[in-house]
Amino acid sequence: MYHFSQNCRKCVNLYVVRCGFLLMLSVLALSCGVKNLHYKALWPLNTAADIRPDSTMSRFLKPYRDTLLQFTTTVVGKTDTGYFPERPSGNLGNLCADLTFAYADSLLKKRIGLPLDAAVLNLGGLRTALPSGSITVGNLYEVMPFENTEVLLKISGGAMDSLLRHIVKRGGEPVSGLKIEVNEKQEFIAWIGNNRFDSRRDYWIATSDYLMNGGDGYNMFRGALEMIATEKTMRGIFTEGIRAETAKYGIVRKRTERRIVYANEAAIPKK
Repeated sequence: MYHFSQNCRKCVNLYVVRCGFLLMLSVLALSCGVKNLHYKALWPLNTAADIRPDSTMSRFLKPYRDTLLQFTTTVVGKTDTGYFPERPSGNLGNLCADLTFAYADSLLKKRIGLPLDAAVLNLGGLRTALPSGSITVGNLYEVMPFENTEVLLKISGGAMDSLLRHIVKRGGEPVSGLKIEVNEKQEFIAWIGNNRFDSRRDYWIATSDYLMNGGDGYNMFRGALEMIATEKTMRGIFTEGIRAETAKYGIVRKRTERRIVYANEAAIPKK
């Protein structure tokens, strides 16, 4: 059992008082409406800068801190260039979409004997860049801090048309197995695999459960004809894919191709 010093008790008491105060403000905001709630501190909220680090608490936290540090600094891959989230296409989006595609394609072939057609992600889900050099678990948590999982969706040709139009409207998104060319009038031509898009057939698409549920305006996924849930997080798929690719090639391969091309890139929507 740990015994906390007087300084530690002061920290805990101060924390409890502040939590109670914030809870009171939350109740007032809900009852009065946020717009009608005006708050002004009537006394200085002293952060007790004179309180020094508590050695007992430091010893208590050290095992957790060390375990977290060991986990986040674990190296899973290697690159010789930085990977950045960009529109209409970027190497980070290409990489993440490719890893999403590869996992889903293997799963779909095992489940129903069909290949995957394409993978689509949202650029907003990739929160930062990957550095050149070693890629750690911590880096991948920074890129994908969410617990979104991968899903496979069978959608109609009409829904696929809506998906393509939405991607064009948003100025491009991370895609794999898919290429789109957009002219000055925002008219597009799309290839899925090696074939031109055909609105008369159905398509199997890999994406995240966030987009499946209509996130970022992807409402066309809500009418999916079939769904296969993987229960694998997107971050886990990225981690496994980067580890496997580095083991096979010694490095994560470059993905510099432009998969979505606008004739007038100055007119790309900034979303």
